[in-house]
Amino acid sequence: MQMRLPPRIVLPALLLLASATCFSQLSPRMPQLKLEDTTGEQRALAERMLKQTRSGLTGPFNAMLRSPEMSQPLMDLYLYFRYKTALPRPLIELAILITGREWSAPFEWYMHYPIARSEGLSAAVLAELREGRRPATMKADEGIVYDFSTELLRTHRVGDVTYQKTLAHFGEKNLVDLTALISAYSTYAALLNVNQLKLPPGEGPEYLPVK
Repeated sequence: MQMRLPPRIVLPALLLLASATCFSQLSPRMPQLKLEDTTGEQRALAERMLKQTRSGLTGPFNAMLRSPEMSQPLMDLYLYFRYKTALPRPLIELAILITGREWSAPFEWYMHYPIARSEGLSAAVLAELREGRRPATMKADEGIVYDFSTELLRTHRVGDVTYQKTLAHFGEKNLVDLTALISAYSTYAALLNVNQLKLPPGEGPEYLPVK
């Protein structure tokens, strides 16, 4: 069954899907698979991706097709964070963009920047984040997500002060969800970077600066 996008992200999602066709022209390490290239478990996964993801078979999903059995649970996790977690949508997108920035994963940033804007994250906050700085004008909950995510990504642990602040604001379940969200999108970023997926030519806030 095909899942329907919430109305507030239909337009950004359609724009992203249109732009995603550009990626079939690029040359990653793993050639871009099309539906007709797949069979068996790989075909079933490809059909699921075409129905349930924003970017079809591009991005990390192209690499994931190489291991269908491993990737089915990753797809479940992807859908959990899109439709089931109680974490607020703007904070989900903030955590994803922080993860993409820390991993220097241009595709992850490129795909989620317009979604983050549609969810209400300010251009000023994202501009500073894009440059690798702690944004100066974040809301209280955004600052907590930034500190938790950045500390976990950079040190691979979270100190007591950050943990307690996050726990007090979000509760135990959402703290665990936030941890898993960062971990899941680190996996997607790793797949993108290993595959060396390039972006189509362009510039603007949806493009990460080249390190």
